[in-house]
Amino acid sequence: MAQVLRYPCQQCGAKLEFAPGTTHLKCPYCGFEQDIDESQDAPVQELDIQQFLDRAHLDATLEKEQVLHCNQCAAEFTIPPTEESARCPFCGSNVVVPTQPETRIPPNGVLPFQIDAKAARSKYQQWVTSRFWAPNDLKKLAMAHHGLGGIYIPYWTYDSQTTTHYTGQRGEHYYETETYTDSDGNTQTREVQKTAWYPASGVVDVPFDDILVLGSTKLPTMYAQAMSSWNLAETKGYDPAFLSGFQAMRYDLDLATCWGTAQEMMQPEIDSAIRSDIGGDEQIINSKSTDYFDVTFKQLLLPIWSGAYRYRNRSWRFLVNGQTGEVRGEAPVSFWKVFFAVLLGLIVLGGIAYLYLKNKHG
Repeated sequence: MAQVLRYPCQQCGAKLEFAPGTTHLKCPYCGFEQDIDESQDAPVQELDIQQFLDRAHLDATLEKEQVLHCNQCAAEFTIPPTEESARCPFCGSNVVVPTQPETRIPPNGVLPFQIDAKAARSKYQQWVTSRFWAPNDLKKLAMAHHGLGGIYIPYWTYDSQTTTHYTGQRGEHYYETETYTDSDGNTQTREVQKTAWYPASGVVDVPFDDILVLGSTKLPTMYAQAMSSWNLAETKGYDPAFLSGFQAMRYDLDLATCWGTAQEMMQPEIDSAIRSDIGGDEQIINSKSTDYFDVTFKQLLLPIWSGAYRYRNRSWRFLVNGQTGEVRGEAPVSFWKVFFAVLLGLIVLGGIAYLYLKNKHG
């Protein structure tokens, strides 16, 4: 991301910034616009994972980038080389220090921002005001101005063909008539379900496309992974122009580590294919061995608006999907709302119990 260069305005000389939802750069001062050259735009190339797991090949892609490390929350992110300092986009801290450049795989795709800061702030306010259990004064706070930081988050995507050899058991239901004595001493019969088990083995082939894995531990995973509404079909080949005016977080979970995570994410679908292949009414998987081949990957930068607000001496974080406006975050819970809800519930239960006992003894 050392390629994140300064794009000067041809009218006033200020720095042009990418305008979300468009394909051009815009001057925040005089409004001048400059189109991003998309003549060379092509589908994002899938890269052979074996080549990049080879350290010698990786060293050949050495990338020098200006990286800042936040001493407050430990996030690491890049800034344009023309800038000397920056606030952390996640916690707002000014305590950031430069780190040493190292060998890294550069991104080869970017999903440009589609919504701007104003729209993201509106989405956040709608989200906060929809929190039923949030304190009322928090909702008032949400309507006030809040700074948002636009940042590109690193993700890895993986494609793979898989072949899995398995052994297991197929369960088939059958019914037997059972005789029993009821509470009145009468002899009765009923149908009882039982299961006959048979050995099973076989091979299943399952293809995977764009298994998406977050490449950073510095982002709240429960929120970032919950953002499932990405439309990766709109991803463009990496162009530093799309990053102008934004920061970019670099990955701290490498290609090999995230490939292991991707394999874990593939298992439920592989297991489903095995159970379908076994057939019957029930299935047990005793063992399985999966081979992965034709494995390719992409490193993508996906857009997120990141913000934080303080409420009663605590920082609460939230994220807004820079493409779809989806919001994930934290919100405090009102003690009094919970207290009165529990109290109301107890009153209702008490009333039901009273009416039941009254009718029973009446």
